[in-house]
Amino acid sequence: MPKDPETNRQGKITRTKIRLSLVLWTCLGLFPLSYSLFAQTTTSTNQILRLDAHSPGKIQLREEVSYLKDTEGLSWEDISAQDSEIEFKKNPDRIPNFGYDPSPYWLKFTVETEESLSEERFLTLEYPLIDYVDVYWKDSKGREGEFHTGDMLPFRERPVAERYFVFPLPIEDKVKVDVYIRVRSEGSLALPLHLVTKSNLESSSRFSLLINGIYFGALGVMIFYNFFLFLGIREKTYIYYVILISSVTYFLVMSSGYGFWFLLPNSPKFINFSFIIATCISMIFLGLFGEEYLQTKNVYPIVHKVIRGLTILWGILIILPIFVPLKYLFPITSILPIIEILILMTISLIQSLRKDRKARIFLSAWIFSLIGTFIFSLNKLGFYDSEEIASGIMKIGILSNVILLSLGLVDRINTFRKEKDEYKERADKLFELSLMDPLTGVANRRFFDQELEREWNRSVRTERPLSLLMIDVDFFKAYNDTYGHLKGDHVLSQVAQSLKECLNRSSDMIARYGGEEFSVILPDTPVEGAIVVALNMLQTVEDMGIPHSESTFTRVTVSIGVSSNTDRDIHTYQELLGLADKNLYDSKAFGRNHIRH
Repeated sequence: MPKDPETNRQGKITRTKIRLSLVLWTCLGLFPLSYSLFAQTTTSTNQILRLDAHSPGKIQLREEVSYLKDTEGLSWEDISAQDSEIEFKKNPDRIPNFGYDPSPYWLKFTVETEESLSEERFLTLEYPLIDYVDVYWKDSKGREGEFHTGDMLPFRERPVAERYFVFPLPIEDKVKVDVYIRVRSEGSLALPLHLVTKSNLESSSRFSLLINGIYFGALGVMIFYNFFLFLGIREKTYIYYVILISSVTYFLVMSSGYGFWFLLPNSPKFINFSFIIATCISMIFLGLFGEEYLQTKNVYPIVHKVIRGLTILWGILIILPIFVPLKYLFPITSILPIIEILILMTISLIQSLRKDRKARIFLSAWIFSLIGTFIFSLNKLGFYDSEEIASGIMKIGILSNVILLSLGLVDRINTFRKEKDEYKERADKLFELSLMDPLTGVANRRFFDQELEREWNRSVRTERPLSLLMIDVDFFKAYNDTYGHLKGDHVLSQVAQSLKECLNRSSDMIARYGGEEFSVILPDTPVEGAIVVALNMLQTVEDMGIPHSESTFTRVTVSIGVSSNTDRDIHTYQELLGLADKNLYDSKAFGRNHIRH
């Protein structure tokens, strides 16, 4: 037995809710598992990193690092004391990453050079969003040094001007150096540590500046392109998209460290505050863009309410940094995007399977950027190692999103143009129908009045003659009474077409004036020419030989009145029409099937 439409709709909504729930709970279930894997570490002495002339120009520090969560507020003196019994935990073979933990962490590693090195070495922490970074070192020769920086301190405090944190280490000579790093941040504690040569640092810095310059330049161009596109189309979907990409671009510029370096080197607190603002704005307009583009209100009303609820929640979060410490907000702003992204991806996937063209464009444009944002969020939560890969995937995804959606906009513009042409064609047809007499297929009275006034004005302006014919079918009421109205309508249509065939110029026009009366406008025609046309019409109708038993001519005939503005008594087109009508009346009084002028 077939199901009613309402049952089918409720079934589809239920299946959609089950799919969304499975995806979300699977994703969230991975979080504690990943954390437990990271937490399985042992207390051990860290491995010594030994360098020689053949060591690589860039060495990633993983198992060489040991760490300590500082729950007691330890100082450098406490850590470096000879009788200290503080034990560090061995870091697993992965990049140190403690997620969103506001507690201070100490990291330690040892470097030993077996021979003099030809290049200076630097310690790099290639994640520029750590609030406070303190580096202490001491070597086997009794030398010590320390650096204090972080993105909560002015940029000038950094020992090396670079978008991330760079610290020179004295390891050119044969020596053993112990390095201690204290980090604390309200944001993510992702700590990709490297030991690099000076030449490697300079070349990678130049290359990174070039690539990111091209990347951000491309995003800027696409933002302006889509903004001007919005100005042309005036559809709110595109202003949502422009604001979304603009806020994401701001987030990327700042999170890459270039914003702090080049734009706001003396405003560290504002930059940290603005990360939350940029994230909230991005997600607000992602929700608005997604629900508008995918039409969630009409297709999935329940899911639409969820997305709208998340949008409202983002609107609340945007003002919370004024009242709530950032350390509580950063984890929330990393988890919520994952949930919203999964919902939008699921909707677009389901709609794509249903062959929704818009959903396919949305899915193809967003899939890489959504996956990139997902991986980036996991990295910030401490469940994925490589910050460099996470940021790279997100950047590539966002750029592909902008390019694909911009190409999709071309398709959408073409669709708009096609729809506009179709609407125009329909409007023209409707307008044409509104000016056409449906029975006879010639122009109606409305069009005749417009054309008569226009041709009169043109005639006055150019001083060219204008003539008018008023035509009436003889004894037509008697014909209807004898043969019926259906036959009468058919005769009117025949007469109209025969009269139309007597007009040889495209400028000449015939219209049904009312009832069985017709009117003909003859531009650039003197009265003599109008008489010739009238005689031709008179003969043509009579030659049709349509029987009419109640007519004195035993067939259908017409009477015609002729007027022309060459008559000096004619000063307006109303007078021209009145004279033609008077002459028609005279021709009928004269005996019909006749012309008067």
